[in-house]
Amino acid sequence: MPEFEKAARRQMSGVLSYFHDRYGAAQTAGFWTSSFGGEVPLRMLKQTAMDDAFRMKIRQRIAADEDALGDIGYTGFLRQLEQENARRAKAVANHEIIYGPVQYNEDTYFEYMMTNATTAVKRGMLADLRSHAEEQTLTAFYEQHKQELYQTPGSARVLTLSVSFLNADHEADPARKKQADSKLRQAEAKLKQGAAFEGIAHTYSDSGAVQELSFNLANDRQNARSPVAQTAARMKAGETSGIVEENGSLYLLKCTDKIEPGSAFSKYEDIKDQVEQDYIDRQYEERIRQKLAAAEVKVNESLYEQWNVRD
Repeated sequence: MPEFEKAARRQMSGVLSYFHDRYGAAQTAGFWTSSFGGEVPLRMLKQTAMDDAFRMKIRQRIAADEDALGDIGYTGFLRQLEQENARRAKAVANHEIIYGPVQYNEDTYFEYMMTNATTAVKRGMLADLRSHAEEQTLTAFYEQHKQELYQTPGSARVLTLSVSFLNADHEADPARKKQADSKLRQAEAKLKQGAAFEGIAHTYSDSGAVQELSFNLANDRQNARSPVAQTAARMKAGETSGIVEENGSLYLLKCTDKIEPGSAFSKYEDIKDQVEQDYIDRQYEERIRQKLAAAEVKVNESLYEQWNVRD
């Protein structure tokens, strides 16, 4: 029951989000036992918690089979938690270095324990893979899953020339900005007349030279903060941009190389480590799936039916 309770806590936010997003339901009095389109939050929570607890126990059994965990019962877990916290308290009293919190609670220690156990299991699987015909297995996995996993994220390479409009105090100066804009409009006009970008950069750019930048188009969060990156993402090879403002400077860009997202595949040789990790992750999940399919689950129906969300 304590393990089921923990699983329910892990699943609760997901169930709340589901009913909020689908039905606009809020967690008010009577929420858990109300019906929304024939779906009852309590019923869904109990089922997802059971599935979660069941899967977690399978993961523990796999770790125990590989000697990555000892006692996988709840009382054994509490004993290990008590021993670990006692060890940490003694280390602190002796002014020794410890990593992580001074004392674990049940949830954080369980997560810490399972993370380490899963890592140990996968490390053993990786060692076993490397001791056999690794290359053939991995290349076959790469070919089978490259459409799904290894399409190129896309990239853009651009040449830039820039003119700053910041003053000596690194503040934007309207007069300088007007001058910079005029300067780059002249450069833009010459580019349209067929002048070489490198030569224009030599004449008009603050640095007196062209600069080359590369952008990974998969870095959405980083690129969203950069107007230059966003412009580069929209350009085609050979195309020249209009004036772009970023961080106190005005830019002109020329795209020299563009790989559209999903238009090609990353080379196996360049991403072998990632392929290896993906293979192990898939094998680990398959191991769980097989044990889930083979396991026999006995539910105490009386306790299961009586269980409810605590206020």
